[in-house]
Amino acid sequence: MRKGVIVLIAALGCLWCGADASVLTSGGRTHFDRGRELYALGRWADAREEFAAVCGAVPQTESSLCVEADYYMAMCAMELKEAGAEARLAEFLRRNPESVHVNDVEFALASLLCTAGRYDEAQRAFGKVDYATLSPEHRQQYDIRMGYIRFQQGDYDDALRYFRRIPSPSEYSDHALYYISYIAYVRGDNAMARAGFTELSRSAAYGAVAPFYLLQIEFNEGNYRYVVTTGGSLIDRAAGERRTELERIVAEGWFHLGDYGRTEEFLDAYRRSGGEMGRNENYLLGYSLYRQARYDEARPCLQQVCGADDALTQNASYHLADCYLRGGDKQRAMQSFAMAANEAFDAAIAEDALFNYGKLQYELGGGLFNEAIHVLNRYIAQYPTSERAVQARELLIAAYYNSRNYEAAYTALKHYPSPDGNLRAALQKIAYFRGLEAYSRGDLDGAAQSLSESAAINVSPKYGALARFWLGEIAFARGDYAEAERRYKEYLHRAPRTEDEYAKAHYNLGYCYFDRGDMSNAYASFARFNQLYSAADRYKADALNREADARYSLRQFSAALATYEKAAAVGTNEKYYADFQRAVTLGILDRGPQKIEALQRIIAADRGDYVDDATYELGRTYIAAERYDDGAKVLSKFVEENPHSPFFTPALSDLGLAYLNLGQPELSRRCYERVVESAPGSATARDALQGIREIYVADGNVDGYFAYAEKAGVECDTSVMARDSLSFAAARKIYLSGDTAAAEKSLRSYLRNYPKGYYTDDALFYLSDCHLKAKQTDAAIETLSELAARPTNQYSARTLGTLSKLTSEAGRHAEAAKAYRALYDVVQTADERAAAATGYFRSVEAGGDDAATLAAAAEVETLPDAGTTAQREAKFACATILRRGGKQAEALPLYRELSREVKTAEGAESAYRVIEATLAGGDAAAAETLIFAFAEKGSPHAYWVAKAYIALGDIYAGRDDSFQARATYQSIVDGYSPADDGIVAEAKARIEKLKK
Repeated sequence: MRKGVIVLIAALGCLWCGADASVLTSGGRTHFDRGRELYALGRWADAREEFAAVCGAVPQTESSLCVEADYYMAMCAMELKEAGAEARLAEFLRRNPESVHVNDVEFALASLLCTAGRYDEAQRAFGKVDYATLSPEHRQQYDIRMGYIRFQQGDYDDALRYFRRIPSPSEYSDHALYYISYIAYVRGDNAMARAGFTELSRSAAYGAVAPFYLLQIEFNEGNYRYVVTTGGSLIDRAAGERRTELERIVAEGWFHLGDYGRTEEFLDAYRRSGGEMGRNENYLLGYSLYRQARYDEARPCLQQVCGADDALTQNASYHLADCYLRGGDKQRAMQSFAMAANEAFDAAIAEDALFNYGKLQYELGGGLFNEAIHVLNRYIAQYPTSERAVQARELLIAAYYNSRNYEAAYTALKHYPSPDGNLRAALQKIAYFRGLEAYSRGDLDGAAQSLSESAAINVSPKYGALARFWLGEIAFARGDYAEAERRYKEYLHRAPRTEDEYAKAHYNLGYCYFDRGDMSNAYASFARFNQLYSAADRYKADALNREADARYSLRQFSAALATYEKAAAVGTNEKYYADFQRAVTLGILDRGPQKIEALQRIIAADRGDYVDDATYELGRTYIAAERYDDGAKVLSKFVEENPHSPFFTPALSDLGLAYLNLGQPELSRRCYERVVESAPGSATARDALQGIREIYVADGNVDGYFAYAEKAGVECDTSVMARDSLSFAAARKIYLSGDTAAAEKSLRSYLRNYPKGYYTDDALFYLSDCHLKAKQTDAAIETLSELAARPTNQYSARTLGTLSKLTSEAGRHAEAAKAYRALYDVVQTADERAAAATGYFRSVEAGGDDAATLAAAAEVETLPDAGTTAQREAKFACATILRRGGKQAEALPLYRELSREVKTAEGAESAYRVIEATLAGGDAAAAETLIFAFAEKGSPHAYWVAKAYIALGDIYAGRDDSFQARATYQSIVDGYSPADDGIVAEAKARIEKLKK
């Protein structure tokens, strides 16, 4: 630059020497001349002072000298690299657009911008320069700078155009040749690059760097002997970053020559020099240590390489797997083989890695997501002719047998076009367990299909028998007792007596007989079960109760009594029923005092589902024994405390009878009137009305009876009442005959003709059954709703049970919720109330109203027998609503509570939500602990387990542990199913993001 400026100044001096000196004053000229001399010597600061003095020493009429001085001052500012130099040059151009120096100043300004690294601005500034009028020296400067600008902008072709215009030899020819050679090197034109760098090796400017590029060129062409031979001498002469890079290149040269000791030696030097151990460097060192059988030292190096899905990871992870195997760590060996199994890279490595991946995964238990099955299937599909395909199939069959993901295993097995005997045996077992899974979630149709398939395969006698047992269970659940009986008998014919299901088949067969009234066979089946089954649990207690019930029905009362006592002695909740039935049986055996004592004990204990029954039975027993005062005391208390009991109306009727016998007709009449009021359309009300009539008649107040009947709105005409009774009896007879259509017509006629009939409850119940048999769902719902709206009666529990189910299935959620809630109040056992509470909450939630759902959840919390299912689902719904509303802090305690049990869908998702919140709080270590705890609990809800494992992979990635991150994501990709719900795609995306 300085030389160019001197030339420029010399040229200008020639021009100025030809000017008329008479226009310059001696003082101004003296400063100007001295300034030019100093400028030519490169004394920019001194020159600037002289030029600054010019304008003050000349008159205003001689301003041209000031312009010349201003030009030089701008150039001095540039040479001195002053902060205002750019502005000074720009200002000169603005004030002197006609000056002869404009092109030089434009060139100087562009050069200044280039030096400052402002390449786009510099390019625009050079565009204003008239290249043709520049001196040869400035043209070279122009070309070298424009070439460099275009080089920096990435336009190599345009850069070459400028560099090639620079003549050789010249001041800038070596610089131009360097960039020409470098571009050739980058583009892989080794011949041109070699020629250029060879010439530059004799250059003063590039002689030190040229051998480095020549070494790289030989390295790229595989001339590793040249690299290690020449590289050593270059290292001795190099320093700093250049030395470090040379050590790296020579290390890799020795690696390719197979000298792993020298590779290690130069990589150690590279590392000591401050070289960064990236993936490539760690691979070179790890593999070198591996080849020297230093497996423990090789492991951490090779592990650093793994993560990204590329050939380097494949190679490193393949050898890393061998290191882990030699160290006895099968888990990490399996994870390493998983990363090496991508056939997109080295095919031989991929095949061997895939087989070992599947084999080790099987040996380690199959994997959290059944990876062994998926991987072995993949191996067989990709390498069907491999000599290891037979072994892979054997492992696959074993993996299927051990699998718990029966849906995925079933799907895979069904894809085999011609399965052999072993695969058919595996399919039979998997179909069996798949059927059990469907049964457990309430899918009876799916369960029946799978179990029927298992039974039809019939390779394994064990699973053939068991499938028939569960087909019997399905038939029983559907109410098809004949089919259930057939299936249980088939099972008993095939199964050994040592199987757990053998005894239970007798138990279930007993219920088939029991529910259709065949008490002789029911007794025999339950008695056989009790002989075979030794455990003292609820099955035992229930079977003893049913055996006793059957004996009771067969009028074997003494034997029934003894069996009820055995059932009570088991000590489970079934004892409450057994104690009550024992008391009833004592009455049948005419052991009244003992019966009363037994009932009193039940009432005093105040536990179980039969306290109400016992209280009502005690009152009835007192009345039957003509102890009317005791009976009245018991029953009066009962009706006041149990207004929703199914015994409420009968108890009022019995209480009326007790008061009548105690000579208290007024109290008797009031009880009978409450019967009529609470159950107006019932036979009990008809009998109560008869009692009221007799009391009024006995009092001589017949008009009072008619006035009461008119006020109460009941029929009191005996002839009408008789017709009512006869009309219902006729309709009932048709109903019992099984002629549904005719029965429906007759029952509707009865209800229409006797809107206040005494058999309205019975008629509505029979009519609803006709609708159900005719599959008239809407009509059945309408009739059942009408019956449910009536006071509690003998049909209330059955009516509400059927109504709640029908409305729920029809999507009429509000009606279903109302029916389930009412059902809770009328059923007798805790289990029935729990089922009703669950149905109630699910129906409210299905309505989609968050406010209603929260209110229902709060109500469920107050129900003493709501049961764990309803309470769990209510809490989960509350947590979900809170989370959706942005109230994560309030939702988290609920999720924590629910996450203790992950077998349920709510518990599994809750466990994930706790993990998610813990990660959001920044505690990755605690989240990792929670994830492992979640996985160890064996949740069947793979979606949430997989979500947790993606979070685990993210934790590892956040720690820069690419190996564990990749292994975690890969386990999901290779094992999780289904493949289309977003989980696998999410895991693959995570793998893509891992650092390469």
